[in-house]
Amino acid sequence: MRAVILKAFGGSENFEDGEWPEPSPASGEVKIRAKAVSVNPTDYKARLGGNEGAVPIILGRDTAGIVEEVGENVDRFFPGDEVMAYLPRFGDSGGNGYAEFVCVPHEFVAKKPSNLTFEEAASIPLVSLTAYEAVSIKSKVEKNESVFVAGGSGGVGSMAVQMLRFFQADPLIVTAGSDESAVYLEELGIEPDKIVLYSGLSLDDVYEKVVSMNNGKLPRVTCDFVGKDMKKLCMRLVDFLGRVVSIAPEEGAPIDNFFSSKTGPMYTKSASFHSVFLRSPVRGGGPDYYGVYMKSLETIRNWLADEVLRPGKLDIIGPMNSKNISHAHTLLEDGHVKGKIVLPVE
Repeated sequence: MRAVILKAFGGSENFEDGEWPEPSPASGEVKIRAKAVSVNPTDYKARLGGNEGAVPIILGRDTAGIVEEVGENVDRFFPGDEVMAYLPRFGDSGGNGYAEFVCVPHEFVAKKPSNLTFEEAASIPLVSLTAYEAVSIKSKVEKNESVFVAGGSGGVGSMAVQMLRFFQADPLIVTAGSDESAVYLEELGIEPDKIVLYSGLSLDDVYEKVVSMNNGKLPRVTCDFVGKDMKKLCMRLVDFLGRVVSIAPEEGAPIDNFFSSKTGPMYTKSASFHSVFLRSPVRGGGPDYYGVYMKSLETIRNWLADEVLRPGKLDIIGPMNSKNISHAHTLLEDGHVKGKIVLPVE
């Protein structure tokens, strides 16, 4: 089958077009003929060698397409079904998404809503599952709870703010790094007077703006979709008995100081911290945890069908090939992508 193969860890020039053995579904698996794939920040981190694995390797964590074949003990899907899928990394694999065909356990697959194109569907699984874990499973946001979101215009953030609006978080306060991001957040339903344009502001300035927007109070929930200084800000801002959730791991983050110090912003407010690493239950827990993904993905699929959620902004940069995959990685590494990069599979 056709695939975009990473021949060595390092730069994006290490991708090449090539042939790869076509997979066959094992028991419990679904084989999908890809119609579109998307590219995520975790892909370029894996390309750099940060997530282990062995080269040559096929990266890619999202796909949408048509069921080609199903393995034994699969009764949820049939050949011809239009589907979307999250592709975890099993063992040394890279997800295997940049390919004409991919096999994945059925729990990570959902039927494509009929109101979505394949390109839109391919943009959904990883970011929406991450957002759902952050705002529903972990921070358990309830109606009329105040929420602060750092990084609402990215792939995960754009899903999260829509979910938070559905949960009726109020007020919902979101950062924007540019006027363009602010306009996008307004398109997602965020009130203009609840958007914090932080360019040129100190963390103290942003802190004061958020508290003012929340009627002088600290937010009950703070969501870090950026990391670094924004993670620190989320910990400072969270209310007493509040919840902080972060999807951004990083070396040198002073988590220990926040928890062990009696003067730290988490300990002194008896607040809780929740980390989100979407693949962790797959990597460490195994099949016993697959059902969590199936339940979450079905909920997301139904929200999309009911138009509670809609796909974020898409950048369809061209068909899946090594040149375009390399370009997608470069764009993501520059850090200014709004929404998701998607590539049709021709």
